[in-house]
Amino acid sequence: MGLVNWGRPTDRPMAKEMAALLAGAAAIALCMPAAKAQQATQPAADQQSDQTKKTDQKSAGDSTLLDKILVISRTGETAIQSLASASHVDKEQLERRMATTPNEMLLGVPGVAVQADARRVSSSINIRGLQDFGRVAVIVDGARQDFQRSDHGTQSTFYVDPELIKSVDVIRGPVANTYGSGAIGGVVFFETKDAGDFLKPEETWAGSLTGRYETNGKGWTTSASGAYRFNENWDVLGNIVYRDYGDYKNGGGDTVAGTGFDVLSGLLKTTIRPTENSELKLGWVGSKDGWTETSGGVPANDVDLKSNTFTARYNITDDAKSWLDLHINASYNKTLLDLTTLVPQNRFDPTTGLPVVLPAGSLSTFDVGTTGIDIWNTSRFETAGIAHELTYGGDWVGDDVETGGTAGGDSFYTPSG
Repeated sequence: MGLVNWGRPTDRPMAKEMAALLAGAAAIALCMPAAKAQQATQPAADQQSDQTKKTDQKSAGDSTLLDKILVISRTGETAIQSLASASHVDKEQLERRMATTPNEMLLGVPGVAVQADARRVSSSINIRGLQDFGRVAVIVDGARQDFQRSDHGTQSTFYVDPELIKSVDVIRGPVANTYGSGAIGGVVFFETKDAGDFLKPEETWAGSLTGRYETNGKGWTTSASGAYRFNENWDVLGNIVYRDYGDYKNGGGDTVAGTGFDVLSGLLKTTIRPTENSELKLGWVGSKDGWTETSGGVPANDVDLKSNTFTARYNITDDAKSWLDLHINASYNKTLLDLTTLVPQNRFDPTTGLPVVLPAGSLSTFDVGTTGIDIWNTSRFETAGIAHELTYGGDWVGDDVETGGTAGGDSFYTPSG
């Protein structure tokens, strides 16, 4: 940096002093940003160091809570890994919702709609516009729910009490065939509760009582559960639920006829572990439901339903869980629905096709039994450093349908077979 002095020769000493002063001021000015930057950087570094130390101390003293991994496929993949459109409703979500019907369990699940109309205990699931006639497979603990009754309402319905359910998996699209064949729309898989959901590792027995009251419809729900662990390889769970609901009122304050119902449902489930690498689950889920159907706001039919589902699920793996991860599921589901007319109804004679009057008290029965077996194995191996997971197997499902009743009744539209 150069300074030009325009003063006289007699002023040179003062000029030199002024030049030195200006040079010093310039040097200080140039050094100020660096000094400020150093001062600003040092506290940040100290703060970061303190935070790092605190984090290290916290990690060393406390465990770190990781995000939940929701397994939704048979191979143990997460929703992202499965490369499928899948959703999972866990136990905590179900408890917060306090669902009364399956419709309330699946609220907010993308691409899923549940049709229940006034008969709130019976539900039919729609996935991306596909519904009924086997397009959507509803499975409870590995057992297919194939009950069907053809009328002006829903066709393929199922009956399950939300109080018995631990989690729900929804897999949309044909990729859902990994849970069983024939469902082009998707699969909804309900998993019931286990004894392990009530028992802590050190506990032998546990009990639970639940009571709930809803003002709209004056609905009562009571539930009692009991779990017992005989030893580390054998436990059992029992659960009974009773619901009694009256007709609810709509937004305008008017009572909606035919919306009341009563349900008595139960669950019995045991888990046996014969070896360290094998597990056998035996279960029963049953319900006895009753409700009234209306036509034009007038009670038309009295409906009684009994449903029983029996399941056996066995799983065995090798020590490394590599080539052997075998699952064998066997199930039987039987649903019996009795429909009794309360008023005379206009129908058509199934033989002549002529109009007839169906008298009050006429009975129509729908008896559907579904037997299923599902076997699959998953092998895990590597080739050239690439990990592979191969799932293969097969399943078989058979329906036995028996309908009957007064000629011209509703059972005519659901033939036996």
